[in-house]
Amino acid sequence: MRFLKLTRLDALKLLLLQVVFVLSWSSGFIGAKMGAQDAGAFNLLFWRFLLVSVCLALFLNVALLKISWAQIRHHAVIGFLSQFLYLSCVYVAIQNGLPPGIAAIIAALQPLMTAALSSGSTVERSGGWQWLGLMIGFCGVSIVIAGQYRNSGAEVGLVMYLLPLVSALGLTMATLYERRAALTQTHGSTLSLSLFIQSLVTLIGFTAAVLYTDTLSVPQGAGVLISIVWLTVFSTFIAYLSLWMLLQVMTATHVAVLVYLEPPVTLVWAALMFGDVIYTSTYVGIVVVVAGLILVRLKRQTMVCTP
Repeated sequence: MRFLKLTRLDALKLLLLQVVFVLSWSSGFIGAKMGAQDAGAFNLLFWRFLLVSVCLALFLNVALLKISWAQIRHHAVIGFLSQFLYLSCVYVAIQNGLPPGIAAIIAALQPLMTAALSSGSTVERSGGWQWLGLMIGFCGVSIVIAGQYRNSGAEVGLVMYLLPLVSALGLTMATLYERRAALTQTHGSTLSLSLFIQSLVTLIGFTAAVLYTDTLSVPQGAGVLISIVWLTVFSTFIAYLSLWMLLQVMTATHVAVLVYLEPPVTLVWAALMFGDVIYTSTYVGIVVVVAGLILVRLKRQTMVCTP
């Protein structure tokens, strides 16, 4: 891909696009805080993905007739791991009192897990630096969890702190699956088509979840309705559109680096919007996690997911 020298106006537009990208990919944690505690995590996610799937179906129209079973199988696996499993754990944790910023920091271990667990080819095989980076990252997250748990009076159970780790593991598995599949087959799916298949699979999963837990209900209250629209428009469509636009002018590696801004942005955003307290231990933990990320700095694309 060839990148031309940007004019001052183009540079300003690119900066604005990057800001929109970071804010939109951070907004899912905020949207979860807005609606999950009142509507329920599974119920909120059910309505979000119902709206997303309907909008994408109308947009794609006849293109849906060209979907192959290979595409469905491929994106169904990715959708289950990177959307259903990831979001279920994060939203349930936030519903039960875990601050959005803390959830974002814990889930940020995903690129470290991906680096440490990569295997197969010589290029993908993990080295000592990757494992050291993973251990440092876990130390940073442990500092954040210990400080938050101690200072908040243990109001949130330890299990809720572990759920975002499961989210990170699910996204790691999806990333490794995508990389391995890319080496052996080409699916030729557009971003919108891939998002539709993954969203539909996720919708099926949350339909089963709300029926099993008997938590399905029609959204009521301004806060819940706003959060559903927020998560659909801002956290899904604007997030993926900004990703697509950035990939036209930046390398995938540079775009992936922007995702690392998600935890601190979410932390500050939640503090300003909800009054969440940021403890000194949280700052220390972030610095340690960043140190781990620097050690693991990958030269290949990292899969990202919007909450």
